[in-house]
Amino acid sequence: MKKLLSKVAVAALATAAGATAAHAQSAPAPTHSTSWTGTVGEDRFGDARFKMRGRFQYDIYSSDWDVGTADNATRSYVRRAFLGVQGRLTDEWRYKVDFVLTPGASEVNVDDAFLEYVQDDWSIVIGEHNITSPLEDRISSLDIPFNERSSIINAFEYGRRAGVGFITGGANWSASAAVQGESLNNAGENFAVDESTAISGRFTFAPIFETSPEGVTLVHLGLHARQREQGDNADFRYRTRPLNGRNTRHVDSGTLVGAESDTTYGVEGAVQFGPFGAQAEYMWLDGDATAGEYNYSGYYVDVYWSLTGESRNYRGNQGSFGAIAPARPLGQDGGIGHWMLTGRYDFIDLSDDIGGGSAGEQTAYGVGLDWVPVDHVRFKLNYAVSDMDRAVGTDDEAQIVTLRTQFDF
Repeated sequence: MKKLLSKVAVAALATAAGATAAHAQSAPAPTHSTSWTGTVGEDRFGDARFKMRGRFQYDIYSSDWDVGTADNATRSYVRRAFLGVQGRLTDEWRYKVDFVLTPGASEVNVDDAFLEYVQDDWSIVIGEHNITSPLEDRISSLDIPFNERSSIINAFEYGRRAGVGFITGGANWSASAAVQGESLNNAGENFAVDESTAISGRFTFAPIFETSPEGVTLVHLGLHARQREQGDNADFRYRTRPLNGRNTRHVDSGTLVGAESDTTYGVEGAVQFGPFGAQAEYMWLDGDATAGEYNYSGYYVDVYWSLTGESRNYRGNQGSFGAIAPARPLGQDGGIGHWMLTGRYDFIDLSDDIGGGSAGEQTAYGVGLDWVPVDHVRFKLNYAVSDMDRAVGTDDEAQIVTLRTQFDF
């Protein structure tokens, strides 16, 4: 029945897409609310709005390991495929639902799936969302500098969860708070089990945020915190893949028995001077398991340079970055689109060995080249080297090359 309902939902979206005409543009949202994206126009029915949205990401991937050579592989796969809708019922009531349709998956999952009540300077979000996540997780996978997010975002399990959130903000600041349970994709069918819960908040401020014909000048600062309770779920486990890696996870705390809660704190910053910029985050996590207390931490630093002069699109009301539109698209007035060079240093320390896993540290370096020939189309070539210094098990190194093709609408 679950699979049948999923197929019906997808079919309904496809039918709606066929009926949607691109004859109107989205009305501007209040300065604090969630954002609308995509290329397809919206249908209007009085005060109501309806708009289709979607994305597709296709990767070609090659990995080379020093020790774990059984994981050496070259292959292609669909990284993400989304289809969804967004719109509003009235000026105050808005909605957004994205279905995850990745081929090979046995079920259709959800990404964002929420209802939002909007006022002039605040809004309330109910459903699956990540409005209090730190900087990198607040940036769409379409627009992050590298193909995959950093080790700390993955290991500390940031992402979308179902619950209630509050947003407020202005042109150069934002504040959000949320009380959430598990993700809707992890709900299961055992109603005798208490789900995990999380209380979180985030505040951002841009003391410098100026836009001129030469580009954006920016200083972004932010803080976030999260406290999780496991409920009746399994004990915590923290693990990360090599930078841009897939399939296996090679730094792993193991299962921390009796770890019923953890607390994570983070600081974030970004600067931009026209085509040049940098972005960084540092996080630390404290927890208490049966075998003792544990403390994990990590950080990343990204630098980037737009070879064709464009600035990243900063959204001060959300404290995050959006898509870069090429100043001179390919094929228009001799344009070559937008080109950008990126670099990353990524470090995570999961070396408190109280869980019996392959605990240790991972240090990673990456470089990337992005090409956006036209708005909403992007090619991303990444090369990354990850060194695993394990407290348990054998040290190793992975070299990974990934070419991504993506588009959204």
